[in-house]
Amino acid sequence: MQLFQYNGGFMNKQLQQLVTTQKLSHAYLIEGTQRTALKDEALQFAAEILGTDDTARSRVYQHNHSDFYWLETDDQTIKKEMIEEVLHRMNQKPVEGQYKVYVIVDFDKVTVQGENSILKFLEEPPPNTIALLLTTKSGGILPTIHSRCQHITVTAQSNSVIRTALMNGGINDGLAATLAALSFGEEEAMQWMEEKEFSELRTAVLKWADTMMADSRMGLVHIVELLQTVSEREQQLLALDMLQLYFQDVMYIKLNNDQLSFPDHKPKLETVGRDMSLARCVQWIDVILLSKRNLLQYVSPMLVFEYIAIQIAKEVK
Repeated sequence: MQLFQYNGGFMNKQLQQLVTTQKLSHAYLIEGTQRTALKDEALQFAAEILGTDDTARSRVYQHNHSDFYWLETDDQTIKKEMIEEVLHRMNQKPVEGQYKVYVIVDFDKVTVQGENSILKFLEEPPPNTIALLLTTKSGGILPTIHSRCQHITVTAQSNSVIRTALMNGGINDGLAATLAALSFGEEEAMQWMEEKEFSELRTAVLKWADTMMADSRMGLVHIVELLQTVSEREQQLLALDMLQLYFQDVMYIKLNNDQLSFPDHKPKLETVGRDMSLARCVQWIDVILLSKRNLLQYVSPMLVFEYIAIQIAKEVK
């Protein structure tokens, strides 16, 4: 069940009313396309629940409140041990007020064992304990967990707003368009630019895609070179997302839609699209989506990218 929608970062009046009347659920699944927006809304919601005064609300925002626990990790998965630490903390009585609140960022990264642990907790939660589970990939979460949560959808800023903000921050239009198409918020996009070599990753993906389209056999040859740039799993998943956008752009060009993810690459995409049908674009996007599911299941990255190259090589002569 979808309960509320946020829009633009402002607390929904209905949600505030729930806090005021103490009719809160024990668990909320907060979902949307922009991770930064989800975190902002979770902090605002938690501050509203725990904020008996301005000082208490400020301490929630600083992650310095005794009845507030925030779980976020750069690891590829959220392991059972991490979940059990959260549950141990939440089984204790509130220290400062009536409620305890815990937030788990990227809940879709929780392992099966971790999901089973928290499922029992959600079935029989301690009194006045509220879970805020954040995800940009709600389809990867167990249906039994979905059914035990109220759902909140965070409406993200439009791609054009993010793109303009990034350009105002000094990022060129081509990079800004791609980052916006990948549903990054402004803060996360800047982090990828400054800390994770996004520009080099984007260049490597476009080079590999162009190579496959020009000579499909060379796509297999250059996988090793690609994986030297996209060596981390997070980068590999993003590379697949960009490859999907590449073929989406080809479709858009054929349909005279100018909302491109790679506007600076348009001449090359036009060339690729001359001999490619819309049905073929859709077919290859499906191949990429399947490949992403395989990568999420820890299939070897080499095998995942080889599969894509082989499927394309069957059609590109």
